[in-house]
Amino acid sequence: MVSLKQCKLDNPTAVIGELAKRLQAEYGDEVLSVFGDVLEEYGYQSGLKLSRKMTNVSFPERITAWLESFIKTGKSEIVEMKADLVTMRGYECPLNLEGSNRKLCEALMKIDEGLVSALAEKEVILKIEKSLACGDEHCLVTFSK
Repeated sequence: MVSLKQCKLDNPTAVIGELAKRLQAEYGDEVLSVFGDVLEEYGYQSGLKLSRKMTNVSFPERITAWLESFIKTGKSEIVEMKADLVTMRGYECPLNLEGSNRKLCEALMKIDEGLVSALAEKEVILKIEKSLACGDEHCLVTFSK
């Protein structure tokens, strides 16, 4: 059993990441599709709530507003912003996936894909170019409409 002192379980997002890591370790990659499906729907519903507060706001402005707390604390930054595309760089994983694996990262990032799709008011494409989960020095994620 992993000691809870080894985990930074100080918020619900971190708990999701830890549960997924442990279940993947115990039951294999098959469990990840369940997480992906549930998290994408949860992200979408969360995004709908956020988008109601953002009428007459462009896609890039919506993404920036959503990431505001991460940007202010230096945990992420926007590195490219166009009308139909936003690329962000993340320096700390809210899911605590650092050093885990790409399949886990892709499955759990469905929460962001769902949320951003709701903010975009259409399905977005999420591209993970770099990932802390894979040992990269930072995450580099692009959302495009």
